[in-house]
Formats: sequence, C-alpha cells, structure tokens
Amino acid sequence: MACLAILASGAAGHAQDKGQETAGSSKLSLESDFHSSYVGNSTFRQRDERGRSDTWDVGSRQVLSYQAREGFLVRFGLEVERYNFAVPDTLMLPSKLQSASIVIGADLQLGDAWIVRVEVQPGYYGGGPDLRADNFAAPIVVGASYFASSDLQFVAGLSIDVNRKYPVLPGIGFRYKYNADWVFDMILPQPRIEYSLNKNTTLYAGGDLQGATYRADADFGTRQGTPKLNNAWVDYSQIRVGVGASIKIRPEVTLEMEAGIVPVQEFDFHRANIRSSSTEIPPYGGLVLKAAF
Repeated sequence: MACLAILASGAAGHAQDKGQETAGSSKLSLESDFHSSYVGNSTFRQRDERGRSDTWDVGSRQVLSYQAREGFLVRFGLEVERYNFAVPDTLMLPSKLQSASIVIGADLQLGDAWIVRVEVQPGYYGGGPDLRADNFAAPIVVGASYFASSDLQFVAGLSIDVNRKYPVLPGIGFRYKYNADWVFDMILPQPRIEYSLNKNTTLYAGGDLQGATYRADADFGTRQGTPKLNNAWVDYSQIRVGVGASIKIRPEVTLEMEAGIVPVQEFDFHRANIRSSSTEIPPYGGLVLKAAF
C-alpha cells in the first residue's frame, strides 16, 4: 500500500520542527490529535461484482516526548484508529478495520541541521474485536530532516511493514516558508499549500494519504465463501484532495475543518490476489482537533 508507506516516512520528518522547538523550552511535551471524517457513497468493483459503500473513520494519537538530554528526545504514546464501512453483500470486504498501538520512538539531533527519528508502533491491527497474536504487527518508521535554513527543510525516510504488499517504501519531501503568509509544505502524508489569513486562521489546499495494513478475522473468508481470505492481510488506502481551514482556538489548540474528494479508495488482499477499488470519486468532509503542550 504505497500511500501508507510514504505516510509513515513523511510523518517522521514532518514532526521534526516541533521536536526542535520543544527541546529547548521544556523537558516534557505532549502532541495530541483527535480526528473524524466521512467519505460518501461510492461504487466498488471486485472482480465481476459491484456494490456501494460509504466510510466513517475516527481516531486519536497521543504522544508524550521527554528530553533525556540535549539533542535527544524519547517518545511514548498511544494511537487508535477505526474505519467503518457499509459493505454490500455482493463484495468480500470487512465491515470495519481498526488498530490500537503503542508509539515508541526517539529523536536525535545531529549538529545544527539534522534531526533523525526512529519510531515503532507495535499493536493490534485487525478487522474484529478479538485480541489474537495473529493480529499483532509492528510497523517501523525511520526518517530524517535537514534544515537548510529557518525557512527551508528537507525530509527523507523509510516505512517498514512486513505485512504490507510492499514491505519497505521510501518517502521524500520539503517544507518552504516563502514569506509571512505562504508556506509550501510538500511533506507526505499531507502535502499542502498554506495561506495565513490572519494570526489565528490559515487556509490550505492539498492532499491526504490515509490507510494501513490489517488482518482479517480467522473465519472472515469462510463467511464470504472464500476460505483463502481467512486471516488474510488487507492493505486499505485512500487518497484525498481538498481544501480546508485551520483555526487557533487557543495558542496551543487548533481546529481543522476540510472537505474535498476521494479519487482513490482501495482494499487489497494482496496475498490472496483479491482487490476491490472504488470506480467513482465521492466527496468527503472531516474535522481534526490538535493540541501541543
């Protein structure tokens, strides 16, 4: 699943600005994120069958950083995510995909220009409520940021997930502050162009790559009449394109509201050679509440 591979590597680099800022001001910092969105009905095609489905998702990420020493941050937290699908009987698709993982990582500053991040997220990635060893996975991210100047940063990284169709995938990007109003943030998974309307409101346009790799239930294939889907790993991915507004409710709290379209949405049981893709471009809308302390 290409979108998630680059999502993970881009996320490693994107957080470096904050890591650098908080390192000098406090030994402890917290990054908090709550998000929810809805993708409208779309027709999916799976081999010769078709059916319509919409998608709800909700999730949260809470990560605490501690400055163990100058230039070295350790990170620990929790992340949960859940997708719900209105799956038609004609398609062999899960009605939900969910994950609950621990975030363990570290940021290392090398000189004045480089910051390196290593992060692993061991946890549950599955399609049902059962906590089984088969649902355990531990995706890894290795990323680095190079600060060419205070206005220009470059990012490179790797995402590693042995259960994904492509276990190792790279990602690159950059962030350039053109002037006081315009920022070109070309770092995946959320590349965007930002315009500061005023000190509390930023408008933006760009994309969002979403998804992860999950394991189906032990009897999922049997229920679908296709036993090879029992315990099968599925790559779920979305590519979103839209516009939004980021509003500072308080200096440390930001609310983002956005809407747009989803040109790509796909389920890929890659080891079973069964794929289901959206044949339409549905609309979406979402909210994100972020806080940094």
